[in-house]
Amino acid sequence: MKLYAKFGLPLLLLALAILLASCGGEMQGMDHGKKDGSGGMSGMGEMKGTVHGPGGMASGMLMKNGKYSDERFIDAMVPHHEGAVDMARVALKYAEHPEIEQLAENIISTQKAEIQDLKSIKQEEFGTSRVPMNMSIGQMKSMGMMNPGDLAKKDPFDKAFIDAMIPHHQSAIEMAGVALKETDNPKIKELAANIVEAQKHEISQMKQWRKQWYQEG
Repeated sequence: MKLYAKFGLPLLLLALAILLASCGGEMQGMDHGKKDGSGGMSGMGEMKGTVHGPGGMASGMLMKNGKYSDERFIDAMVPHHEGAVDMARVALKYAEHPEIEQLAENIISTQKAEIQDLKSIKQEEFGTSRVPMNMSIGQMKSMGMMNPGDLAKKDPFDKAFIDAMIPHHQSAIEMAGVALKETDNPKIKELAANIVEAQKHEISQMKQWRKQWYQEG
């Protein structure tokens, strides 16, 4: 080899090192998954923009075959609203401030009405108002849901309620934002816009109260 004869072993080793580094970088980008029970790679399903959609796990629940689905939006938002209503009912019993009690009443009345609207839209568009309510623990956590029984035991209650409801609202805003952008249904578009506006306002209120009432922590 003329190259080897002229420059010797150091150059050959450098060339091999560059080649190995290049191959290693390509392999690293290909395999981040772990084998699941079926022998497949569970990490492959975590690619951004497929399972989890453009935002996160909550918005990913709105996807069907890689695309946004009105039916999936309804099926996700109804149990999400039910979770908020359940937490708000606990707040009516344990709230320490009248502001939290009033907020809980608003959440119950507004979101119960929206649940009925969502079911009505599903009946019109998909021939059934039935919404599956069985959600995994991971899905519940991704939506900011908290077990009402656990919430009732928290002290101070209002701080715990705020700390649970803010991420719950944020996941609703995330899902509604996707629907607002992707849906062609004017009723869903209007409802999604109302969710974003109302829950952003309530988050702002809760943050102010938390800062005012619980200056430490």
